[in-house]
Amino acid sequence: MRSVIAGLGFAALFAGSAFAQTATIQPLQGDLSLNQGQGFQRVDGRVSANVGDSVMVGPEGAATVVYPDGCQVNVQPGSVASIAPLSPCASGSFAADGLGDKPLIIGGTLAAFAVGGLILYEVTRPPSPPPPPPASP
Repeated sequence: MRSVIAGLGFAALFAGSAFAQTATIQPLQGDLSLNQGQGFQRVDGRVSANVGDSVMVGPEGAATVVYPDGCQVNVQPGSVASIAPLSPCASGSFAADGLGDKPLIIGGTLAAFAVGGLILYEVTRPPSPPPPPPASP
């Protein structure tokens, strides 16, 4: 029983990260740099980027951001674009309110921690004491 509970817990912990998506950056021409939280680094070929990463194209450059759903966003010369949590082409989504898929990620993460806490409790708690013997008449 404990192994089933532990398996469900690990599945729940990883479920929250399933909503995070990556995008592909395709350089077309000129200078291209990517900032993944450690400053802009030059990019010479196709590279994956995560939500929140920034793409900077030089004055004579061009690039395309391709989201997992096939949505393509052109990055214009001399501009910076950030990888959105939700494809700009997505319809019927939270894109219009600016929240992206953050409610799903936050909800999934909270649920995973709750399930993980319950599993940890079940696995580490001491066994219940045996019931007292029946009273003699």
